[in-house]
Amino acid sequence: MMMNHEATKQIMDAMFTQQRLQVLSLGVHHNEYTDAYLYAWEKSVYPLMQDSDDSVAPMPHQHYTKQFIVSESKVNEIYQYLEQCWLDNAVPTYYELENEFRFRITGFGWGRMDLVHICRYLHLNGSFDGEFWKKLLTPGKHPSELGSTSRQFDRKREILFQY
Repeated sequence: MMMNHEATKQIMDAMFTQQRLQVLSLGVHHNEYTDAYLYAWEKSVYPLMQDSDDSVAPMPHQHYTKQFIVSESKVNEIYQYLEQCWLDNAVPTYYELENEFRFRITGFGWGRMDLVHICRYLHLNGSFDGEFWKKLLTPGKHPSELGSTSRQFDRKREILFQY
């Protein structure tokens, strides 16, 4: 008996929720995984930087690409853009980045918090250098939501086990 698409999606969503709780619990109670990886699971941001190659077993997130709210393609698009800006020594401020991707315009499938969460994830991952983040987080050139980007991640206080 073949399952229809909706039934398959429901099963994958349930498995994702179970996996998410397990990853977060291991992180909080047993100090497993990096802060970046746990933050990504907490905020449902695809943890692109932790993708494994075919030479080792896949990381838990790689089985659930479609279940993350902030998709693999969004994270990749922002990362690739920011990496090129960094290499070109032309790092934008956050508002310039936001305007580049038209995050304030509805209907593009993006929200401000998508970008905020991607930036925090990349920072926690150690992507780019201090000068990059200083420029991106220029005072007065980013929303207050981005203020926590450079703050240390406190897994016991910030992981809430909810959406």
